[in-house]
Amino acid sequence: MRPLPTPIRPELRVPAGTSPFADRLRIFRIGRLAVAAGLVSAVCLAAAPLAAQEVTPIANGNGALRVFFDCDGGRGMCDFDFYRREIPYVNYTRDREDAQVHVLMTSEDTGSGGRRFTLDFIGREEFAEVTDRLEVVTRPNLALEQRLTDVAATLELGLLRYIARTDQASSIDIRYDGARDGEIAARPEDDPWNFWTFRLRANADLEVDERTEEYELESGFSADRVTDALKLEFSVDASYNRRLFETSDTTSVTSVRESWEADGLSVWSLSDHWSAGAAYEVGHSSFANEDVQLRVGPALEYNIYPYSESTRRQFNFLYTVGVRYHNYIEQTVFLKEEETLPHHRFSVRLSVRQPWGESYGFLTFSQFLHDPSKNRFTAFAGADFRIFRGLSLRLNANYSRIRDQLNVPAGDATTEEVLLRQRVLQSGFEYGVSVGFSYTFGSIYSNVVNPRLDRF
Repeated sequence: MRPLPTPIRPELRVPAGTSPFADRLRIFRIGRLAVAAGLVSAVCLAAAPLAAQEVTPIANGNGALRVFFDCDGGRGMCDFDFYRREIPYVNYTRDREDAQVHVLMTSEDTGSGGRRFTLDFIGREEFAEVTDRLEVVTRPNLALEQRLTDVAATLELGLLRYIARTDQASSIDIRYDGARDGEIAARPEDDPWNFWTFRLRANADLEVDERTEEYELESGFSADRVTDALKLEFSVDASYNRRLFETSDTTSVTSVRESWEADGLSVWSLSDHWSAGAAYEVGHSSFANEDVQLRVGPALEYNIYPYSESTRRQFNFLYTVGVRYHNYIEQTVFLKEEETLPHHRFSVRLSVRQPWGESYGFLTFSQFLHDPSKNRFTAFAGADFRIFRGLSLRLNANYSRIRDQLNVPAGDATTEEVLLRQRVLQSGFEYGVSVGFSYTFGSIYSNVVNPRLDRF
């Protein structure tokens, strides 16, 4: 992977009825309204090119590089208007089939709480053999505007090698703003925190109207230390939710859900494909009928692809085994108030992101070892395909076969408990399916930025 020469930044120097009579009268009025609406539409369509001329960027259909920006940056990082304004001298296309360069951006969290963005530049047409990859890492707590600026600078830098092979090359002016005469020699940085990152969070929500009120309190703390060789994660979270419903002038219903959880994870990097770790979790949940529950055990993972390729593809196998302790709030359907049980779980996970789209899914089988019939199987699969020019299809499906609900309280749930989801319910399965598509056609370009009446 090429290092990112961030001080270099390219510049382009380019120019800037109740009766027949009543029925006829109603038809006449409708006709007049239709004509008026048509005139208004015609005026708007006629004015549209003028408005577009005011906001159309520098690029046009003649000679400018055609770019399809395929963004999966998350957290507001796919602000296409921002990128079009920052880099206005290329033509942005709506479909990769119309582009000379397909830029695929993926991202993942860093150990310090920042974000690493990977931009793959995939050449097409005359650039079919020209590919590249650049990365930029943003610091935690950095403002969104600065993160967007850093990514835009990286995107601009990666497009240079393609622009240099077009008619725009004569308009490129490269300026170097960094140190000179050996001043850029690397210096070791002293990290007084030794890679540790700490976070505190708290949140309070209140919603009230004449008949209902709801408030929720959440808080958390985490401490992480992430290096290539060892990852350590610790966190504590708590939440309290209370809802009040006045069903009549004299009757009300109150729902309360509370929980807390503390967990830790240690992971050792054994090789480019193998990892080993250990985890624990202790917590409380009024919904799950758990006064105290504890889970602890080791884990082993194998990834078919090197971990360095995790932003584009992963295919891993994970096995965990351990002990679970449960102290229930109410006696369960199995007449248990407390128990300690051995448990194991096996998972297969796949995630692939390519120019044609992305696919992801997992299979998980878990089981209590004291009674093999107490188990759960879960399958999930999803895909987002670009079938052909302008047409994309999204599919999601999940299914679970449930036989391990040892924590369900004895006795029937009340109507209020069911409707307000105050307690876990017995269920042998759950599934869901989602299907959607989108089709876009018309102009291949997507250069114009016109924010007028965006929030109308």
